[in-house]
Order: sequence, then C-alpha cells, then structure tokens
Amino acid sequence: MHDTSLRAPRCRPLAPLAAALLSAILSPAAPATAQWLEGGGSFPPARVAFGGAGQIAISGDLEAHLRSGWELRIHPAADYFIIHNLSVGGVLGLTYASGAPSTTTVDLGARAGYNLAITDQIGIWPRAGLFYSHTSRHPDSSSTAVLRVDAAFLYHLAPHLFVGLGPYFTQDIDGGGHGYGIDSTVGGWFGPL
Repeated sequence: MHDTSLRAPRCRPLAPLAAALLSAILSPAAPATAQWLEGGGSFPPARVAFGGAGQIAISGDLEAHLRSGWELRIHPAADYFIIHNLSVGGVLGLTYASGAPSTTTVDLGARAGYNLAITDQIGIWPRAGLFYSHTSRHPDSSSTAVLRVDAAFLYHLAPHLFVGLGPYFTQDIDGGGHGYGIDSTVGGWFGPL
C-alpha cells in the first residue's frame, strides 16, 4: 500500500492559469493596501497618490454665466494634507455681477476635507468650512458668515492634475438663507514638503 498524503496534488490544466491570473490581478493591490493600512508604509510608493501627508493642493472654481446681465466668480484655494488624506485649507473668492446696481462679493474662508480614493484616477474629496462673505451693492453693503459643505468627485487627468464636479450646500450662520447646486473645480498638487 502506498501513502499518497505527501504527494503533490494533480493539477488540472486550467488551475495554473487561474492561479497566475489571480496573482497578477491581486499583486499590485496588495502593497498599496498594506501601505494604506499602515499609514504610509516604510518604503516610498512607486507612484505617489493624491492626498499624501505633506502635499499641497492648489485648486480653483471659475464660473461665468449670463442671466439678467453677466456674473463672474473666481475662488482660488490652497489645501495642505496634514496627515494621509486629511486636508486643511483656505479659500479667497471674488464674485462680480453686472446689473443696476452691480454687486461685488469677497469671500474668505477656512475648510477641512478628507480624500477618499476609489482608484488611482477617481476619488471623492468632501470638504466643509466656514466663510466670511462681504457683499457691496451700491449704496449698501452687508456681511455674513456662511457654512459650506461640498463633495467633489475628482478625476485625475494626469499625475498632479485633477478636475472635479459635485454637489454643494451653503447655509448662512445667521439663518438668512441657504443655497445648493453643482460646482466644478480644477487643480493640481505637489509635495510632500
């Protein structure tokens, strides 16, 4: 009688092919997952992804449209990733609306966000912040504090360059009003510093 418990199992022709294919698919994801779970890993990644600690993202919203007159809105922003995927930043904005009377609004704010990478090229970057908004409409002016929450879906066109589109919601802190809609953004990033 022969003991076959120590013999290698007989492989079917498809089993080695399936094992090789599964290994090829999972191998690139394993180091990235391990690195993410350990908060950065001990070895630098082959490709640095958006949201790494020490990175700076420069972005801006630019909007122009015609209603009863025209309106131009420019909001450049800078965000710093203090730890992996967690950002803090600031926004300076200017909006001009033509008409009688014309309106000029200046915004200054601080925000925090968290990058949620879905793939290397696609992610969601929800952000929330408080803004001071001053509006001048001849001969009057007004100021208010505004809470803004947005969730931009980002697409990384190339390394260090992204575009985004997503919903936003604003609420005046004094209870004066709210707004919501879809906002677009374009930006780039560099670092870590």
